[in-house]
Amino acid sequence: MFNKLKTTTLLTTTLLFSTIAGCAEAGQNADPANKAEIEQVIRAYLLKNPEVIEEALVLLEERRDRDSIIAVADELRKDKRDFSYGPKDAKVTIVEFFDYNCTYCKQSTAWVQSVVGQYPDDVRIVFKELPILDRRSKTSRNAAKAALAAGKQGNYMEMHLALMDGTALSNKFITSAAVKLGLDLKKFETDMADPNLDEQLEDAMYLASLIPGLTGTPFFIINDKFLASGNTQALQAMLNEALSQ
Repeated sequence: MFNKLKTTTLLTTTLLFSTIAGCAEAGQNADPANKAEIEQVIRAYLLKNPEVIEEALVLLEERRDRDSIIAVADELRKDKRDFSYGPKDAKVTIVEFFDYNCTYCKQSTAWVQSVVGQYPDDVRIVFKELPILDRRSKTSRNAAKAALAAGKQGNYMEMHLALMDGTALSNKFITSAAVKLGLDLKKFETDMADPNLDEQLEDAMYLASLIPGLTGTPFFIINDKFLASGNTQALQAMLNEALSQ
C-alpha cells in the first residue's frame, strides 16, 4: 500500500514539475494568460496537498543516498583490508558498518550469523568497523583494532563475536578473549599497535562520511539498497528481495 502511494505521489509530482518545466521552457513566447493560469492551478494543488512536496523530497533523498552508495561501491566491497565471508562472486553482497559498543549492532549479530550459515554460496558479507562511539565509550576504537589484529592470525570472526558478546570492552577483556582464542599474544599486541590499523579505521570513517544516510550504526547495505537500522525483519525482507532478483 505504501509503495503504491509513493509511486502515485512520484508520478503526480513528476507531472506537476514537468508542467512547470514546460512553462519555463516556453519562455517569452508563451501566452502570459495561459502560463499564469497553469501556474495558478499548480500552486492551488500544492497548497491543498503540501504532503506531495514532502513525500517527493523523501524520495529524492533516498535516491541521493542510493547514488552515493553506488559511487563508492568499490571502496565498500573491494577493500582487501576488510574481513569478508562468502564468495566474491556471490549474488548478494551485504556491507555492515558497526561499532562494538552499539547495542543494536549486538542485537543484529545473530541475524548476520544466520545469514552466514543459510546462504554460504549466495551471500557475501563485508565487515566495516566504524568506532563512532569511541569518544563516549573510550573502548570502541581499541575493540575494532583487536578484531583486525585477531584477523591477522585467522581469528577475525571469533574475536568479532567475542566483542559483540562483551559488555565492558576493556584491555583486560580483550586480552582475556585473545588468550581464549589461543592467539600469539606478542604478535597480537604488536599488530594492535600497527598504525596501518588506525589508517584503515580512518578510511572507514571517511567512507562513511560520503554516504549521507549513514548517521549511526548499524548501517547495512544490501547490494545497492540500505537500511540504517538493526531491524532484522526488515533486513531479511531486503535480503529476500535481493536474492529473488
